Amino acid sequence: MKSAFTLLLVIGAAGVVQIGCSDGDATDDGGQGGSTTSSTTTSGGVTSGGVTTSGATTSGVTTSGATTSATSGGTGGDATSSTTGGGGEGGATASTTTSGTGGTGGEEPLGTEIPTSIPTPTNGDGEIRNETTVLRNAANGGQDVYDFNNQKIGVNNTEDCDDGEGQKTVFEVEDGVTVKNLIIAGGLPGGNGIVCKGDCTLDHVYWEDVCEDAATNSVDGATMRINSSIALHSADKIFQHNAKGGSTTIVTNSYIADFGKLWRSCGDCTANGGPRNLIIDNVRVDGVKTTIAGANQNYGDTVTITNLYVKGGYDEEDDKPKICQEYRAVTDHMGESQKLHGGASQWNTDTCRVSKSDIKSW
Repeated sequence: MKSAFTLLLVIGAAGVVQIGCSDGDATDDGGQGGSTTSSTTTSGGVTSGGVTTSGATTSGVTTSGATTSATSGGTGGDATSSTTGGGGEGGATASTTTSGTGGTGGEEPLGTEIPTSIPTPTNGDGEIRNETTVLRNAANGGQDVYDFNNQKIGVNNTEDCDDGEGQKTVFEVEDGVTVKNLIIAGGLPGGNGIVCKGDCTLDHVYWEDVCEDAATNSVDGATMRINSSIALHSADKIFQHNAKGGSTTIVTNSYIADFGKLWRSCGDCTANGGPRNLIIDNVRVDGVKTTIAGANQNYGDTVTITNLYVKGGYDEEDDKPKICQEYRAVTDHMGESQKLHGGASQWNTDTCRVSKSDIKSW
């Protein structure tokens, strides 16, 4: 049930076929895969204050962001304050909160603001499109920044979110494109979320209820950046990483809740390999079912985590939630990838570049 709308300047009809991969893990890690097959046809041009797609015009709406402040508590104390920014035309409001914990015995204060509430959609119940929408870059007749003004968009998807693959992608994002202020509809309309076909930035993007994956890094060597975003409710993965060749996924200033894995390097892709890199900084998580990150040691993956805030804290005695797990991946769907070290969280290794001091409580 994810819905997303963007400013489009797309010429002609394009057929899109993506062969994705599951994470290749054993069944106790969840079974959502990453393959999608979809065709897309979009046409139309940008109108003043809105977007015209297939003949329909949707007026743009301006919303003002929320501001937050944090103050340090006393000795071992916490203090949190937040304010809500008023919405512009359309009445949407967005709120963000930043917790500060200071003083002796307290946690370090959070840095840049982390949004924790999905804004009210500016297009009411949202729009469910029939096919994948391609966001073309300026070099291909589109634009390099698409600001959706907190519109909610999904795709007419008939594949179950939890069984098998083949869910339609909501948005395919070309190389160099930035997507801003977009709400992906939850459940079935969320389909396979967003697939980046090169370098991309997803800024203030909100997934109401992840279906297959929230976003996928799919082109070798590319960097997928997720900033100030929210992703909720996934039985398995939030961010899927299929691209190889030193490709990187960066997640900053974001809130992820009720999920299996925050990030997974593909465990059994066709012509699988690496290295794949993950960078997490100033991220708040809640309801981790499996792990924050699953990386393939045998393909040279790296996971770098700083300032990760875990709801209720990390339980070192029981190793919950798992923070960074190392795997031995396979290629061409030849079996399942295997957890190493009995599945225990790994610290300060070549693969898991994370220290326990960087895991904080909120």
